[in-house]
Amino acid sequence: MISVIFSVVLLLLPSTEKRIYSENEHVTVELQYPATVALTKSMNLEFSFSPVEGIHVNTNPAFEMKLEKNSLFEVLGAPQLHKDKNAYLDADHPVVFSVKAKSGTATGKQVLKGKLFYFFCSDKDGWCNRYSQSFEITINVSR
Repeated sequence: MISVIFSVVLLLLPSTEKRIYSENEHVTVELQYPATVALTKSMNLEFSFSPVEGIHVNTNPAFEMKLEKNSLFEVLGAPQLHKDKNAYLDADHPVVFSVKAKSGTATGKQVLKGKLFYFFCSDKDGWCNRYSQSFEITINVSR
């Protein structure tokens, strides 16, 4: 009986997808997103950061996400994030951007392309760099 209930609950939970980006040798980024979103609802894109030892991700300047010029999606407001005691990104929590399909977007599989901009710094050497992480995902837009 418990396994049947558990199976039903799993079917009702929204399915999520994941992409891992490791082009930056100092910081790996994992993007988690819903496989499907209703046309009238927003969705969260969750970016988790894993810096190598001795590197931190800054929260100031702020994270920025730019979608491709003719995107069928739009970013809603500023990202949600957690800071550590030094006001750096708390890497135990993702940076969350809310995104919504624009009015007039057709249902079905739609591609969402963009770039995430962030700053990371060396604790030991004091240098900082701005990084542009490209991403491309497919979202099933439903009614």
